[in-house]
Amino acid sequence: MYARTVAAGAPGTPHVDGVTPNSVTLSWAKPTDTGGGKIQGYQVEVKPKGGDWAPAMAFPVKENECTVPNLKEGQEYEFRVKAINEAGPGNPSMSTGPVVAKKPPGGAAATPANDDDTYVLLHAFIAYE
Repeated sequence: MYARTVAAGAPGTPHVDGVTPNSVTLSWAKPTDTGGGKIQGYQVEVKPKGGDWAPAMAFPVKENECTVPNLKEGQEYEFRVKAINEAGPGNPSMSTGPVVAKKPPGGAAATPANDDDTYVLLHAFIAYE
C-alpha cells in the first residue's frame, strides 16, 4: 500500500523583514505538517485593503523568503503563504496583518537594481513594468 500525500499544513505567519515604497520582504517558518510529501515551494498571496487574496508572485517561490514587488506607495496590504507539495497548495498561514508600503524610518529606501525596475528574486533577474 502506498502512502497518500495530502495538502500541507500552514506555514508560520510571515514576518515582515523590510518595507520600501514599492516592495515588502517576507520570511516564514516551514510548515510542521508536510502532508506526507516534499514541500516543492510556496505560494505567496497579497490582499490590498478592501480587496481579495491573490497570488503576489507569478511563480511559486522555492525558499521560505521573498520580496514582493510592484506595490503602490501608501497602500495597505496583508500577506500570507501556502506551502505547495504534490497535492497542490496547502492551508494558508495566518496573515501578516496590515503593512503599508512606505519608506522605512530614516528615509533610506531600498531601490531597484537598475533604472528599469529590475529586481533580484531567488537568484534570477525579473523585469517588471
